[in-house]
Amino acid sequence: MKVFKSISWLSALITGLALIAAGAGLLGQPGGSAFSFTTVRNVTVQLYGQGWYRLDTPLAAVGFMAADVVTLAVAIPLLVISTLRYRHGSLKGGLLLSGALAYFLYNYGSLAFGSAYNNMFLVYTAIFSASLFGLILVLMSFDVPALPAHFAPRLPRRGISLFLIVSGVILLLVWLVLSIVPALLQGTTPLEVAYYTTFITGVVDIGIVAPALIITGVLLRRRAPLGYLLASLLLVFTVTLGLNLTAAGIAQLLTGVISIGQALSFTMPFVILTLIAVGLTVSLFRNFAESATAPAAQA
Repeated sequence: MKVFKSISWLSALITGLALIAAGAGLLGQPGGSAFSFTTVRNVTVQLYGQGWYRLDTPLAAVGFMAADVVTLAVAIPLLVISTLRYRHGSLKGGLLLSGALAYFLYNYGSLAFGSAYNNMFLVYTAIFSASLFGLILVLMSFDVPALPAHFAPRLPRRGISLFLIVSGVILLLVWLVLSIVPALLQGTTPLEVAYYTTFITGVVDIGIVAPALIITGVLLRRRAPLGYLLASLLLVFTVTLGLNLTAAGIAQLLTGVISIGQALSFTMPFVILTLIAVGLTVSLFRNFAESATAPAAQA
């Protein structure tokens, strides 16, 4: 594996800026209360009115703060540890790092594009940019054709492949069947849009994440070398993002932002997928060796 020294600098930049952004999201500008706002669609909605995300809806603001907690408690430690291992030439460290960078790319891309503009905008943008170029460099580090030989024959390849495909399909169904299509049929806008001009999360999930999961599952099932790399990345990404979404759903339920029915419909699928992803991720890395000792998994 080729190690790019610039990745260490990019990871350090992401870590420092993420500490600032997440800390500000949780602690900055306290006080205030919810207030009404009339959207461009002439619909009156409630804005959170408190803290850093005061100009976002309660649904989004509570979700962003839950994401800040996960970023501080899980994502940043994962980024630091995987970067240190990557610097020493560890393939496993590189795979973990790719998933960590994918999480930061997704999370801060969502904040940069999807949250109401605030004074952290340049910080969000810098993290998004550093994560993007860091991820590209990490993926370039691998000798992709040789990667399958690092996985043991007992790797649950078919199980991981099925999980990735099913996750992609479920992600599509959650947004299309439970949100976007019903809103279209009723002539309204999805709950997640509220006063926002468009559904940024829907664009990313439907246009990028879901297809990536499905395509990677198919590649892995066919034993394509690229499938092993992307499956490792997406499993780490899915676990980290799943913790993010689970924390957000719990926080939104406890604060009364969503009902139990909405939590069961939107949050529970992600909780279940996250638990499965944790098990498959542990299995994948247990069946991975730094030295090439086995042919691609046959399971």
